[in-house]
Amino acid sequence: MTKHLLLIILSFAVTAFTAVKAQTEKPLPAIHAEGRWLVDNQGNHIVLHGVMDTPNAWFNGGRWGWSYDDAGQERCLDYFEKMFTALEIANCNIFRLHLDPAWTNDHDFIYPLSVEQPEGIGGEADISHFNPKRLKQYMQTLYVPLAMKALKHGMYVVMRPPGVCPPFLRVGDYYQKYLIKVWDIVSKNDSILKYSGLISLELANEPINLKNKENENDLKALHDYFQPIVNVIRRNGFKGIIWAPGTGFQSNYADYKAYPIEDANIGYAVHVYPGWYGCDDGKVERDGDIEKSKQDFINQFQKQVPVIETNPIFVSEVDWSPLREPLEFAHYNEFGQPVYKNLGTWATASTSKWGVCYKAILDHFGNISMTLTHPHDYIDLDKMVEDPLHPVPAFDGNPEACSGACWEWYATYALFKSL
Repeated sequence: MTKHLLLIILSFAVTAFTAVKAQTEKPLPAIHAEGRWLVDNQGNHIVLHGVMDTPNAWFNGGRWGWSYDDAGQERCLDYFEKMFTALEIANCNIFRLHLDPAWTNDHDFIYPLSVEQPEGIGGEADISHFNPKRLKQYMQTLYVPLAMKALKHGMYVVMRPPGVCPPFLRVGDYYQKYLIKVWDIVSKNDSILKYSGLISLELANEPINLKNKENENDLKALHDYFQPIVNVIRRNGFKGIIWAPGTGFQSNYADYKAYPIEDANIGYAVHVYPGWYGCDDGKVERDGDIEKSKQDFINQFQKQVPVIETNPIFVSEVDWSPLREPLEFAHYNEFGQPVYKNLGTWATASTSKWGVCYKAILDHFGNISMTLTHPHDYIDLDKMVEDPLHPVPAFDGNPEACSGACWEWYATYALFKSL
């Protein structure tokens, strides 16, 4: 019997065992940051593995329809119930939930702070139609119910704010005030306060450039931008984990080493994609020595994310799959480089090259939780809709993609935790 076949058999056996075991372990134990670890109320070190998603019709492939009304909301909740059922069976114990602006935006409303927003800001970075009343409304009727469904299925929940950061941030700017408003609303919600040991908050998505009040580079700028937001959340009584982002699309945390967020229950939310931290398939091929590639990745990650030595780390976005043949242009990445179509992920790489180096950082440091960038990076969503009780990996379980790789990794992690 081949090693791969044995791993597949182990995966399905562990999946079945974990699905039963999860039913007996609910409710989930509260967790908090303790040094560089996530720790439950029994003192156990916890490492979490799952996916992220957003209640957005486009990102959900229209599987619950396309209307953002009461009927669409109910269909959306029903769809996520199926997905959470499947993800629980597939060994996910964390879910990153985007408080999607598709619901919080109101095109008949102009958000007052947006008068300070520079011209040319578009897409999800545009806050001009953000309506705080809609955030309060959908916290009650959509976002909290989604979180409760995930918790019911054995997954801790991380919430991220609506939208993404604009390209340039400055301490005291309109976007910092916007984030303070968002988190003031969220952290006052009764359910968020009640379940603060199970629900955590990720302060922003993908800051790129950040300067001080004088619009200058400053080692303390990251601290000064996010510390006031943390302070508001704590004043409201939220006691759960808060995840602080770095700059460079969440890849640069060096400044936090000198000026960390001042709070006892803080982790740092990081993004990892092929080509970042000095590693991709091409480097592995050029090295010709996988152990060297692994160590180089570990060294570079530690250099860019030195807070891994002091706090828990949450990789809130990561994915990969190999290129399709023949090559076909797909899009330009965040650095303006051409990207060619792969099996269906944002990033392109192979498990046997880049993926094993990524896993090396997980295994080396031991305090890194993660969520894949989308459920379709992990499970076959069309088959899930038909039969959520029997999920199968995306991309036919191709082991060179994150779907096949994480299908085995998550099952193995679940087994170790069970033992």
